[in-house]
Amino acid sequence: MDERLTVPEETVTPQETTQPSPETVAEIAQQTEPIAEEAWQAQIAELQERLAQVEAEAQDYRERWLRTLADYQNYRKRVMQERVEAYNEGKKEAILALLPVLDNLERALATLKEGADLAAYRQGLELIVRLFQEALRRLDVEPIPAEGVRFDPHFHEAFERVEREDLEEGVIVGELERGYRMGERVIRPAKVRVAVKPALPLQAPEPSTDNEDGGEGQ
Repeated sequence: MDERLTVPEETVTPQETTQPSPETVAEIAQQTEPIAEEAWQAQIAELQERLAQVEAEAQDYRERWLRTLADYQNYRKRVMQERVEAYNEGKKEAILALLPVLDNLERALATLKEGADLAAYRQGLELIVRLFQEALRRLDVEPIPAEGVRFDPHFHEAFERVEREDLEEGVIVGELERGYRMGERVIRPAKVRVAVKPALPLQAPEPSTDNEDGGEGQ
């Protein structure tokens, strides 16, 4: 028999792991600690810078808001003042337009006390009416047409209905109180009488053709 050489198996030992010494760990910690502290300081500085920027923007917005609020309050006061001045100016124009009417009324009363005749007094009143109508025209106020026109609920107020056969229904036949408008705006509607067709008389019932006793014919 052939002799075979046998090689002895080598014993394999696991590789030993080397642990760093405490001195090495302390050295590494001393080297990394300044780096971490510098990073934190940089982040804090960045946050503080951003906070200062946000606070500055907030202060700027607040100042702008205060200026806008002050401008709005001044504008509101100015508008209210202009409205009051326009209202007073309108009242002034109305008073100036009506003062001549008052002057003539006072003259008419003075003339009546002195014993003027009724004809002159009537002429004075007619003149005052014309002056008053002219004053209303100057204020862009004109009477609303009523008698003879068709009833319009936008301009007229029906106060009474009058039966008329000779007129169409809805035609105004009388004016109780004159209405006025300023431009297209109605100041006071006219109180009017409106024509309506007479109601038809009630017809009597036709007599019954049945027997009085209710019996049927044979």
